[in-house]
Amino acid sequence: MPARGPQRLGCAIKNRQQTKPATIKEVAKELGLSVATISRALIHPELLKNDTRVRVLAAIERLGYQPNLMARDLRLRESRLIFVVVPSLSPFFLEVFRGVERAARECGYMVLMGHTERDPDREKLFLDQVASRRADGIILVTSADACALADSKRRIPPIVAALETIDNQDLPTVRVDHNQAAFDATNHLLSLGHTKIAHIGGPPLAPMAIHRRQGFERALAAAGLDPFGLPCPAGNFTTAFGEEGMQLLLDHSPRPTAVFAANDEIAVGAIQTIKRAGLTVGKDISVIGYDDQRIASLYDPPLTTIRVPTEELGYQSMLKLNAVLKDEVIIRDVVLPTTLVVRSTTGPATQSLGSNREH
Repeated sequence: MPARGPQRLGCAIKNRQQTKPATIKEVAKELGLSVATISRALIHPELLKNDTRVRVLAAIERLGYQPNLMARDLRLRESRLIFVVVPSLSPFFLEVFRGVERAARECGYMVLMGHTERDPDREKLFLDQVASRRADGIILVTSADACALADSKRRIPPIVAALETIDNQDLPTVRVDHNQAAFDATNHLLSLGHTKIAHIGGPPLAPMAIHRRQGFERALAAAGLDPFGLPCPAGNFTTAFGEEGMQLLLDHSPRPTAVFAANDEIAVGAIQTIKRAGLTVGKDISVIGYDDQRIASLYDPPLTTIRVPTEELGYQSMLKLNAVLKDEVIIRDVVLPTTLVVRSTTGPATQSLGSNREH
């Protein structure tokens, strides 16, 4: 009597394997199961009973079925990969990345960091990678060119903006209020009796630097002081620029009695220049930074600064992106608090530096 049922079909499939692998439909028919069940065994095997899963996997191996993993990923429309795009590889942004990675592990994602060096073309490259499904989404830690992003005709992939809003884009955001934090920093100097307060700013076109400058100006204006009474050098968020900017201020008449630096690295550079001039930080000239990087508490003298919850920013940004990818309801704009941390580089104002006399 000729073979019937699954046994007969199995023989037929084995014969044709010499020229062509079995299809998923043929595997399903061999086992008397649905195509969906075979697919589930490959994608979510934990959802099947153990004996069913064993039967399916054994049949796939026996019949030579080769699942198209790339086609499967396209159907699922997920790579389980997230890009974190930052403007530089400074310690500040590495702390943000640390928070993203911690949340990504909890959510089942892998994370890659890319830095743009504030080059809009490099930023667009990461957007294109996500649009072509090489990654599921982006955490954008400041935009290299917010205007270009806003004017783009392409579909914006899933993005969460970390640290600050992106102008003209209604993106989910986890940020701090740079304007208010700078306002608080400047008010600390005002509360110590300083009236000759200068600001050494970050890159002139960086939104983060602009907002900090605005907070500084707002505090001085509210105190009845001219925000433009002293030079306001602006440049890179580096120690080298802090040294350069502070030298410009020391050469100016009158000299400032206090300086608000746009980040801790600039503040450290300013302190080095003040020391070289034979002046005492915190007594002759007060200095306050921004970020509370690890160097701030270790420096000599320890730096007064604004603490930004960098790791928490990254952590909350990843949780929000995960919710976006799941199409869950979210709070679109979350503002995390900053904290004034008073250490040794700020003190009461003196009037001894009102002119550029020799010390």
